[in-house]
Amino acid sequence: MCLCFQTIMAARSLRIGIIYGGISEQKAGMDHYLHQVLPAMKQQAPEHRYILIDHRRGQTPFKKQFEQLILDLPRPPVRVSRWNLQVVPKFLSQFDLVFSPGLYGPVRIPKGVASVMVVHDLTRYFFPHFFAFNTVQKILDRLVYPAMLRRYGHLIAVSQSTRQDLMTLFKVPEEKITVVYHGAEEAFQSMNPQEAEKSLWPAHNIRRPFILFLGTLEPRKNIPILLKAFAGIMDQIPHDLILVGQKGWKWEPIFKEMESPKLKERVRWVGYISDPERVFFYNAADFLVYPSWYEGFGMPLLEAMQCGCPVITSRLSSMPEVVGDAALLIDPNRFEDLQGAMLRLVREPGLREKLRMAGFEQAKKFSWETSAKITLEVFEKITEMQDRRPKTED
Repeated sequence: MCLCFQTIMAARSLRIGIIYGGISEQKAGMDHYLHQVLPAMKQQAPEHRYILIDHRRGQTPFKKQFEQLILDLPRPPVRVSRWNLQVVPKFLSQFDLVFSPGLYGPVRIPKGVASVMVVHDLTRYFFPHFFAFNTVQKILDRLVYPAMLRRYGHLIAVSQSTRQDLMTLFKVPEEKITVVYHGAEEAFQSMNPQEAEKSLWPAHNIRRPFILFLGTLEPRKNIPILLKAFAGIMDQIPHDLILVGQKGWKWEPIFKEMESPKLKERVRWVGYISDPERVFFYNAADFLVYPSWYEGFGMPLLEAMQCGCPVITSRLSSMPEVVGDAALLIDPNRFEDLQGAMLRLVREPGLREKLRMAGFEQAKKFSWETSAKITLEVFEKITEMQDRRPKTED
């Protein structure tokens, strides 16, 4: 079982080093997670010092909120990987706790320094064929990441599903993992669909009604099944299909299918968009379709529910955990299942309203404030448990 924590009591100030060198400023996926949870942590526990360990000297609004330790990159090749493995560990003994919130971080943690890493998902282990790995990435995944799982003092998993995957695949002890769910910003709120449509029209030339997919365009999102399902029912419905998200691994086959003569007039792609635009898309859409093969959490599901957008999603990995009873669940292997679910939501406005109201209630179970609170409890407990031997590299 995971650690049990009490309400945070007054504690000494912790000097927390946050591995920021692999975090993007684009706020997608795991990058988005840190940009939300860290300010909430600072607000709840301002007595701690939150220090971003980075190799970039440029400043952003996010970085300006925190102290920074800038460590220059080594010479090529594989500069960021070597930065994590060779440069960063030399400077970690000054911290009470090292927090690794991205995909990779340093493996060597000095003795006497507590350490916590976040596990967002394990897609690349369950579905390696979805990725185009180079030699360096293969080494990182086969050697470095498993070593991090072993050496870090505690792991944060973003769902019960991810926690179970860690226990099954890497034999991580149950008591070493705490589940900390994501949240969604308060800006993701319900608004009038017509007003949302007006906000989308000037920039994107999009009109209702439409079905929405929102996420990175990559194989695990199962977009070919969505395109096949939509192609089979498009003549029965007035809706277009709008795909919103940046290009990811192996996006080319998706675009090739979209450009087929049958689909190219009814399927639109919109690239990366800002959070305010996401709110407009969720509110203008009749419903969100998210038929992914695997998710560590699935942020679009929560954002959609919080905006009152009905959801269709897979019954695999974390997705049923996030949506509860507030979505239609489908088998992502069967495009017929997806077709049937889409036709139901198009033809049954009462069902859409039922899912909309259930989504509001389900979304209340998640917040960044709760995420920050539990993470801080983990930090304080793990630091308290840490053996206070002289700090030397492990």
